[in-house]
Amino acid sequence: MQTLLSDVRFGVRMLRRSPGSSAIAILALALGIGLTGMMFSIVHGSVLRGLPFDNADQLVDISRTDLADDVDEMNVSVHDFEDWRAQQTSFSDLAAFYTGTVNVSGLERPERFDGGFITVNTFGLLGIQPVMGRGFADADGRPGADPVMLLGYETWQNRFSADPAIIGRVVRANARPTTIVGVMPPRFSFPNREELWVPLPLHASALPREQGFWLDVTGRLRPGVSIDQAALEMDGIAARLEAAYPDTHEGVRTLIRPYTKAFIGDEPTMLLFTMLGAVFMVLLIACANVANLLISRAAARSREVGVRTAMGASSGRIVRQFLTESVVLSLGGAVVGTVIAWIGIRLFNNAIAPTNIPFWIVIRLDPQVMLFILGTTALSSVLAGAIPAWLAARSNVSDVLKDESRGGSSFRLGRISRALVVSEIALSAGLLVGAGLMVKSVTRIRTIDLPFAATDVFTARIGLPEAQYEDLQSQRDFFDRLAPRLAGLPGVETAGLIQALPAAGAPGTRFAIEGAVYQEDGDYPFASSIQLSPGALESLDVAVLRGRGVADQDRTGSLPVAVVNQSFAQRFFEDRDPIGRRIRLGARDSEAEWRTIVGVVPDMYVGGLDGNEPWAIYTPLAQGGARFMSVVARVRSGDPLRATQPLRDAVLAVDADLPIYFVETLRKAIDDENWFYMIFGALFMVFGGVALFLASVGLYGVMSTSVNQRTREMGVRMALGAEGRDVLRLVMRQGLEQLAIGLALGLAFALAVSNLLQTLLFEVDPRDPVIFVAIGLVLSLAAATASLIPAMRATRVHPMQALRYD
Repeated sequence: MQTLLSDVRFGVRMLRRSPGSSAIAILALALGIGLTGMMFSIVHGSVLRGLPFDNADQLVDISRTDLADDVDEMNVSVHDFEDWRAQQTSFSDLAAFYTGTVNVSGLERPERFDGGFITVNTFGLLGIQPVMGRGFADADGRPGADPVMLLGYETWQNRFSADPAIIGRVVRANARPTTIVGVMPPRFSFPNREELWVPLPLHASALPREQGFWLDVTGRLRPGVSIDQAALEMDGIAARLEAAYPDTHEGVRTLIRPYTKAFIGDEPTMLLFTMLGAVFMVLLIACANVANLLISRAAARSREVGVRTAMGASSGRIVRQFLTESVVLSLGGAVVGTVIAWIGIRLFNNAIAPTNIPFWIVIRLDPQVMLFILGTTALSSVLAGAIPAWLAARSNVSDVLKDESRGGSSFRLGRISRALVVSEIALSAGLLVGAGLMVKSVTRIRTIDLPFAATDVFTARIGLPEAQYEDLQSQRDFFDRLAPRLAGLPGVETAGLIQALPAAGAPGTRFAIEGAVYQEDGDYPFASSIQLSPGALESLDVAVLRGRGVADQDRTGSLPVAVVNQSFAQRFFEDRDPIGRRIRLGARDSEAEWRTIVGVVPDMYVGGLDGNEPWAIYTPLAQGGARFMSVVARVRSGDPLRATQPLRDAVLAVDADLPIYFVETLRKAIDDENWFYMIFGALFMVFGGVALFLASVGLYGVMSTSVNQRTREMGVRMALGAEGRDVLRLVMRQGLEQLAIGLALGLAFALAVSNLLQTLLFEVDPRDPVIFVAIGLVLSLAAATASLIPAMRATRVHPMQALRYD
């Protein structure tokens, strides 16, 4: 122990002799450790930590796949849920839910809440009980039971003023008198960000197979049962259902995954780990920097090492001494890096605060993250100190003691040091290409020329309760009564209704084109399907490219019509005129009417900015019906949100129990929908910028040390007649050789990085030649500058000073 303390004190003294280079080393490690710790906290909070319940690793998500139609994942029917629950033995129980809107009236004004419609056993399965009142009883889920509701703790505090007498209070929830029976614990919002819960009654026996609710299913594995064992049993049940119901269950199998991984999704999960791998590259670059620093120090201390070895110091003691210096540097980097991680986590949490992330995603410096930072620090110590320690231990004592120069020849910077710099440049090239692609992608999102108005368009959502508006006619009647009131909103130029906002995602359907032949349901093409009212396209300032848009005459009883987007027309009709051609929504068993195409409109990113399906079909609301619609209103001037209260009053005049929600401008709705691009794009840009800084510093450090060690050689050359430009060319060539090799390896590595980032890119080719060339030029400029400064210093060395250099 005394020897270890002595090594630590000696290491600190050595570092204090060169405070500038030590500070740079600590900063490099701090950036690497801090950014890696921050990214790990994001991955840990999103994917690894799991749900905040007892034995959360036993909770899994169970969904279905359809091999016949090549569907990777789909929800579960009521019938399958009940069959699974009755036949399985791998789970202690199964629970089911779906999420949706719950309109609550009986307050100061009607309000909309995110609601969970859950089977009554759900909270028992999770092991969570209310803090006030009672949970759901079996009787609450039976057909005809009196409606009851559980409140979230924050909902009770914020919306019901923490009323201690809340239990037993009756409100109207989705137009039905509903009794509040309990309040759930603080910060509980299962499954996502739900604010209240109502029982989900199951009526499978009263419904045809594969009709009714579409559910998410959660199960708790029995102790000792693995996911693979449960999957084997569930696939056996699926095979029995396929044999019993071949018309609806051909190729249908089950998919079981840990709950958090299923909820986040495979692509975002892969992306998070890709980002963690990317920031680990920053840490490797930082460690390479510190390793080169310690190698140069080892070279400067070679005589000291030789003397100590000659006096009996073992190789192990020499190695331990150099590793101790690396540990001291890493600990300093860990302290500063923890502060960087804390700041980064706060900034990240502020950035995602407006988004609707699940309640169980909590990004913080918890014990697991601190343990990761500690492990990263230990790894950094080894990575940064192992090579210098090995070089010091293997030096030849007699050669060192004979060498009269300041640094022994056996320690002069050689292939290892240059290889570290080449590695830094290669890793930096990969990160910088990724950062460049992200910069271009985010720029495209922010500056894209949308084919519709966004900044001056007011939007709000309206949801009709199923109990009150259960058929299409009642839904059409409501919006028919609302339409004239929208036209009279003060300051509004035009207004209309649309089922899904452009560039923010849309529902989809299979469809058929009259005259085409389809063998199986999977052969029917798929498109986004959006209902809208007259005035919606005008409010969005969308120009009809051919034919006409939806008009007042398109009502029930008139010719069924549709409007398609430009990509649809080009794909399915090529050079032919689509006007007058007919399509039908649905697949093989569809009973929908054939609709005549009357117009073509521009592509409006209806599937979202990250959507892969560009085809869209617009149909008149008056010829269909929907419970959820968005108001779009273009204002004449000023703040579009000034239309909020007039719109709320207009809706209440039609139905006093209906709130409006998601009140925002269309521009804000689009930005909220695409926050993922912005935040993770910005993170990648930070990683790339830090990598460029560290690689430049590393190359400068190596070149500077090389010049220092070759001072006598420079003096001899100049004494023999070499001019400054010859010395400049000599030094620069060494730096540019490392740059060329690193750049060649780095751009090849960048191709792999760009492929991994493809899901994050928006209208950007992952092999964009402009980005690759630009990053090559940036790295070349940085490397040339880092080489030029020491080279210029070498040209100013006076021959007599160099020859006296010892």
